[in-house]
Amino acid sequence: MPGNNSRVRDSVLGRLLQELSWVGANIRDFHDGGLGFENVLTAEALTALDFLPRTDFLGAVLQAAHGAVAARSKAVAEIEQAEVTLFPDQLVLRPNAPTNQTLVVQPDGSVISPGSYVMLEAKRIRTSAFQPEQLAREYVALMREARGRSPLLLLILGSEPPVPVRGHGSMGIAEAISRHLHSVLDRTEDHDLDESSLKERVPEVLAWITWQELGSVVTKQRGIFCSDNPSVNATVSRLADSLTDSIARHSLPTRRVVTSDEHLGSGLGSSR
Repeated sequence: MPGNNSRVRDSVLGRLLQELSWVGANIRDFHDGGLGFENVLTAEALTALDFLPRTDFLGAVLQAAHGAVAARSKAVAEIEQAEVTLFPDQLVLRPNAPTNQTLVVQPDGSVISPGSYVMLEAKRIRTSAFQPEQLAREYVALMREARGRSPLLLLILGSEPPVPVRGHGSMGIAEAISRHLHSVLDRTEDHDLDESSLKERVPEVLAWITWQELGSVVTKQRGIFCSDNPSVNATVSRLADSLTDSIARHSLPTRRVVTSDEHLGSGLGSSR
């Protein structure tokens, strides 16, 4: 990723443009507004989700996800004080290795509070495969960075698991993590993580929700949210509608899409 200028870090749009700067000549694929590209969908939908009342919307989305009940509950309990970041700084698992072997993880988002660390990974709505080691790298990075907080890896998927993994076909999420966990952990620096313990903890850390389910939760919450201030109600309705409209728009058939995984994953040691 290009230099982490603080003014860029504070802007979701700046972060998105920073990611797109890696696309090069393929930028013409975005002429239709980036339909089908997961980074564009993430920026549109999750920015709206961040701006909506936290407990009623982001908290409800976490509650509606599948798996990792205790970790989700902890995140929900602290959601009002959490810092939400889309396209956060990359995490480097092997900083002392040559540039093309550093094992870089680039989460799509994070939700961090005093007692909870949520890493977000969003896939596009139409079929999009994970890189072989991607889930294992994200899991190890999360467990290393949590530092005493309750870790949660939340996947936002186009469809229910199993998930497509490049070179392996469809796999269960836990299986995709475990298959490459030893290799990733063996190359990761600056940690005291134990492989057997990590394998046992996957079910309590891993959760998922589909984009369709996320949209349904937001629609439901929009219908029951009520403030004494009509202007607040109207603002919430506009934000909720922008989120669900984005999901619907990115669900439409498009021409062949080259995913951001393909653009950003080659030669950079990326988790993608």
